[in-house]
Amino acid sequence: MTKNFGIITDSGADFSLDYMKENDVVLIPTRIMIGEAEYIDRNNITRDEIIDLMLNEKVKTSTSVATPADFHQIISDTLEKHNQVLFIGISTKMSATIQNALLTAKRLKTENFTAFDTETVSWGMTFLLDHAVRRRDQGISLDRVIEELNQMKSNLKLFFMVDTLEYLRRGGRIGAAKSLLGTLIGAKPLLTVEDGEISAAETVKSFETGMEFFERILDEKTKEYENYVIAIIYGIETPEFIDFSQKVKTKYAPLVFHYAPIGANIISHAGPKLFGFGIIKIPDEAIEAYK
Repeated sequence: MTKNFGIITDSGADFSLDYMKENDVVLIPTRIMIGEAEYIDRNNITRDEIIDLMLNEKVKTSTSVATPADFHQIISDTLEKHNQVLFIGISTKMSATIQNALLTAKRLKTENFTAFDTETVSWGMTFLLDHAVRRRDQGISLDRVIEELNQMKSNLKLFFMVDTLEYLRRGGRIGAAKSLLGTLIGAKPLLTVEDGEISAAETVKSFETGMEFFERILDEKTKEYENYVIAIIYGIETPEFIDFSQKVKTKYAPLVFHYAPIGANIISHAGPKLFGFGIIKIPDEAIEAYK
């Protein structure tokens, strides 16, 4: 089937290179700074290499948006292949990526480029990206897909625990969660994404009590949503996280279940010791795309 629109995203979304190739998704990659060296996400450095450097060499990590030349090349190439292009981007409150993409489209003098602000990050973005891919491959129109994405992002929950807020504070991505700074002695921050930025949800004593909190949220949302997709996500994998993921998959039986690593871009800002989950409601009319 000829695809009726192209899809571009950025490094805020978490997915494998295999997924990108198999589903004809185009990536505008973040630049990742490790100490004084600059790398291109998913090109010349891996998440595992970043984790090793953060843990063992205590290097400072940061990111920056792709260069104007990258935006121009990637967007113009994709427009040449497709009559319409949808850009699915990280929250504009977290990055200038969408603004840069729109500026590029303006310079190219095209009206066939649409930017969608997911108002989220990581697997919150990936849920929406994957939905667009599935519906595109069914031949659904771009306008209809955007309508569904707008509906879905209001029924999306993303929570994660981090070992410390220091990485987020240092990178300037702490958002509304800055209220927790200085209050975390003997506790771990449990965060969410609201209104496009990171917010404080709770503090817990351990990852184990955090997982109990996650399960309470999942109990509530699975009853409310009826048809949903769940992702369990991690920085450094542990046996406890594996066990929790199997419990969630069995207990809730989502339309699709993902157990997946968090990507290099997010780890660079949040640190390697993080764990979380996402859940999103699937519109009734789109359920067939998940079977």
